[in-house]
Amino acid sequence: MIVLNIIAFIFAIGIIILIHEAGHFYCAKKAGILCHEFSIGMGPVLWQKRKGETMISIRAIPIGGYVAMADSTVEQILINEGETIGINLEDGSVKELVLDQNLDADFRGVVKHIELLGVHGEGLEVTLEIDGEDKTYPILRDAFLVSSPKDRMQITPYDRSFDSKKISQRFITISAGVIMNFVLSIVLYLIISFVTGVPANTNIVGSVGEAYPSAKFLSSGDIIKEVNGKEVTDWNSLGVIMEDVAMEGKTTITLKYIHDGVLKEENNCGVYLVLNSFGLSNMQIDENASSYDKGAQVGNLGLKYGTGKDKATPSDDETVLKNGDYITAIRIHGNSEWTVINDWSDLISNLNAYTDVISIDYKFYSQDKKKEIDSQTPIYSYSDALLSGQDIIKLKAYIGISPEYHFDFWGCTKAGFKQFGESSLVIFSTLKELIAPSANIREVGLSDLSGVVGIFNLVSRTLSSGFLAYLSLIALLSVNIGIMNFLPIPALDGGRAVFLIYEAITHKKPNKKFETLLNDIVFILLLILFVFVTYNDILRLFKK
Repeated sequence: MIVLNIIAFIFAIGIIILIHEAGHFYCAKKAGILCHEFSIGMGPVLWQKRKGETMISIRAIPIGGYVAMADSTVEQILINEGETIGINLEDGSVKELVLDQNLDADFRGVVKHIELLGVHGEGLEVTLEIDGEDKTYPILRDAFLVSSPKDRMQITPYDRSFDSKKISQRFITISAGVIMNFVLSIVLYLIISFVTGVPANTNIVGSVGEAYPSAKFLSSGDIIKEVNGKEVTDWNSLGVIMEDVAMEGKTTITLKYIHDGVLKEENNCGVYLVLNSFGLSNMQIDENASSYDKGAQVGNLGLKYGTGKDKATPSDDETVLKNGDYITAIRIHGNSEWTVINDWSDLISNLNAYTDVISIDYKFYSQDKKKEIDSQTPIYSYSDALLSGQDIIKLKAYIGISPEYHFDFWGCTKAGFKQFGESSLVIFSTLKELIAPSANIREVGLSDLSGVVGIFNLVSRTLSSGFLAYLSLIALLSVNIGIMNFLPIPALDGGRAVFLIYEAITHKKPNKKFETLLNDIVFILLLILFVFVTYNDILRLFKK
């Protein structure tokens, strides 16, 4: 399984990087910009092959890629007057400028003058002192600089450099990677929606989750008629009724349904409640666990124990709530009075009203210890702002059924674009909470970010949910990388776009040395952040 996970991870990251860099590469070529290298990955070279004037590379570290577009000054800097170089000729013109003194050359001499740019349209040429005589040779526009037998780089006449192009051409080239990430995300979401179809707004059951109690009596094709005496006419009306069930904290409902043409009634249909604002639910509870006649039994916990290092409360701490335990009393952290919890109705009525971040002390009956315990570790809520920004419903009631799905071209198209839009909003919301939190306690910090290790873990878990879930994850990662890459941060595409906007407004190019220095500094900071995030990813794996 680990091999499959690695392959799936490499493919997911690889296709996102490939599409992004292909956007840059295509627009650069259309603008006439010389591209020295097209690389997938960073670091040591695993594979290389020259195609035309561009070296295609696959590198070892899957944290990005790049298109090495020609800079108008690099080649000129590599050769200075007074240096000794070699030249190889083709029909009297220079085809290769040989910098390595150990390599053979047709002629070798001291550089008296060299013109590799042709900024004002003049021809490219080099004057060498050979045997005491100055000789001038024209240079082909596609000549190569040869630094070693394996290191060859095509020279860049000024009109083939990135800097020589119009601002609009440069901006399109810089933006193309992000645009292609968005295109990939939209295409994948469209594929998913066209394969799955769109939900039909009827009261007919499309499928039943095997893990839910309703699977014991409901089947695909059954018709839901009533819930707790309220008529169900379509899926929307069922949703409204289940919202009321959630607000009331009911863990069972009465269900009337038609099965094989016969009206039936189930008086004790189990309901799974999820209070996402506190990471609490009654889901996935061991049916063999002993019962307890007080409190609200919890399962499938997603508790938040605080911020920073407190988030990783040891799972073997007996004062920490575990799956199958019963919450028997709660209070706001710091208060003296306890509120007794008899069932889920009490729990929801006391906790669901909070909209901001609060911390809760609690007492619970432990299934393991067979006694009531006063927890020493408060749990924190998630704010409504964070949940809505992540497109998470605060309180939800499930009975494990899904509607029928059908194919509708425009409906599927709309659903695909809607999913792309929602994914984008989730990312912007997360960035907002990271930079300017809406709650009184920061809910999203640097320690919550995931890098390569976290993404690998996410890909591994997603594979178990099927191929469409895997495609959905790639779509989400693609739009995520696209947005992050276009943030106005130096060293990223967004930072370069900001410099171009500055140039368009002021009609002056930014200071090249300043831009390069700023990009280098921020790049180092981003590498440090990458190491920090990877370290946190590894810590989370060990804590699990």
